[in-house]
Amino acid sequence: MLHEFKYADLLDDDVFKLVFGQESSKDVMIEFLNQVIDDRNIVDLDFMDKEMKSVDRDKKDSVYDMFCKTDDGSRIVVEVQRRKQASYVERTIYYSTFQVRNQVDAGRADYAFCPVYVINILDFNIEENRGNPEVKTVYRLYEENTHVLLTDKLTFIFLELNKFRKRLEELDDNVLEGMYFCLKNMARLDSCPEALTHDVFKKIFDISELVNMDEDTRSKVLIKMTTERDLRNQMAYAKQEAIEEGRAEGRAEGLAEGRAEGRAEGRAEGLAEGRKERSIEIARKLLAAGYPKEEVLELTGVEVEEL
Repeated sequence: MLHEFKYADLLDDDVFKLVFGQESSKDVMIEFLNQVIDDRNIVDLDFMDKEMKSVDRDKKDSVYDMFCKTDDGSRIVVEVQRRKQASYVERTIYYSTFQVRNQVDAGRADYAFCPVYVINILDFNIEENRGNPEVKTVYRLYEENTHVLLTDKLTFIFLELNKFRKRLEELDDNVLEGMYFCLKNMARLDSCPEALTHDVFKKIFDISELVNMDEDTRSKVLIKMTTERDLRNQMAYAKQEAIEEGRAEGRAEGLAEGRAEGRAEGRAEGLAEGRKERSIEIARKLLAAGYPKEEVLELTGVEVEEL
């Protein structure tokens, strides 16, 4: 399988941790964080335990993709998410509460805590940013009318990579956009592009190169990458098949209805009905085959109630 991929997919959470979350590549993570976080300069950081236990055994714990503490005490949680999930924003807020709570010890007279950042690297778009073309969006607590910042202690950053569409020649030595490009395209590249001139990219490409990984890691990564590629191909094919069959059925139904009620109206109604019925059929088959429900619903456009 080595000839199929030269570099590992950075949106695989294990690969992301390998490239950005090791002591030996700490400088890569520091550069990334300084590019993403605008209000502080990170000089050093420590990688921390990624699992946070809830105080109440009946409540959810949290397991981060990456968690680190900076030299000024700031806590930074990083999540890499490829699949769209229900209540994702709520989950992000929930994760931040662990880092607030764990800084305030019992018996203290005050509730002071260091800043908490939750950075979300997403291979999908969130509904809350619908209509916003920016790749990076930053959320904080503001007063509704005056927009005065209540506190700088809580920051939620979303990097929606689907919105990044620049070509290499358009990057103009922008390091953050170069990182967007790598996160989105690494598995399709066969060398480090000349346009990525910053020193950090050489290290990213060196660590991501499959031949530089130990055999067990390389085998695990290749299996996941191949499975991901096959899943995407199957989902794309199923979606296209549903569209094409819906068109064919819609044309036939539209023609019959058009003779009675008007060709244009009938064709449109037939197309919509045929597409919907076929989409529901495809969705049921994919669910029966074990594909993730959220992704099946998103790609086919089918609602849960229709199944």
